[in-house]
Amino acid sequence: MPVRNEAEAAVLTDALSYALEPETNAVSMMEAEKGWLGEAYYTDTPDEATLRTVMVNALGKGAAKYKITIEALADRNWVKESLEALPPIRAGRFAVFGNHDRHRIPANAIPIEIEAGQAFGTGHHGTTLGCLMALDRLLKRRRFFRPLDIGTGTGILAIAHAKAARIAVMATDIDPLAVTVTKENAVKNGVGGLIKAFTANGVDTAAVRQGAPYDLVFANILAKPLVKLAPQVRPLVAPGGIVILSGLLVGQRREVEAAWRAQGCVPLFRIARDGWATLALEAR
Repeated sequence: MPVRNEAEAAVLTDALSYALEPETNAVSMMEAEKGWLGEAYYTDTPDEATLRTVMVNALGKGAAKYKITIEALADRNWVKESLEALPPIRAGRFAVFGNHDRHRIPANAIPIEIEAGQAFGTGHHGTTLGCLMALDRLLKRRRFFRPLDIGTGTGILAIAHAKAARIAVMATDIDPLAVTVTKENAVKNGVGGLIKAFTANGVDTAAVRQGAPYDLVFANILAKPLVKLAPQVRPLVAPGGIVILSGLLVGQRREVEAAWRAQGCVPLFRIARDGWATLALEAR
């Protein structure tokens, strides 16, 4: 919907955003070649007469001179397309990339191929990057033989450990799609036989409990679930085992750390990336 100026565009997009009928998914405004453009996005094709009513209510009778254009957008995965434009990332010895960047991976890196998709974890986010950096740092000190990845997403952390240590990794996610993606990514990265992925809410599955005790646990989720999971996960961690926690903002570190301290875990080190914190703690 082209309008005369920025003020009219702002009024129009506000009206479209708050209209109950038709209900928008998103609105935007931008400067056009002549004047400004207000846009709204809908799941179903909106009725032009209803849109005209919203426009008139927002701009008055002068709205009659403005044209309404309705276009169907192609069914595209915009998140996937934007992530595909991201370059490979390096976290210690690990290099994470999409298949279009295979030629850009250093020969001395442990390559992890993860395609942008519907599950979380491409290595570009500060939480995933922090976990990979923490893993690289810990593997320089010791070996782990019973790792667990809670909230695995794309499986990137489980795959990283499996490739670095050639050790089987247990992985869980509450989203069945993420579990499917993890298994596919494990095969793609040559560790399909080492990743055992299950759909579960945290550690709420018999397979995870039977696999305890774990000497390394990843939990890259969110601050509140990390606090809630502390008393459930801690009994599954072997004495001297390491817990790597992320998905929390730097300002949430103390709350999460306190919950795990109360369970007998002692902080080893912290990593901050892009406002996100990664914590490494040892179970005592």
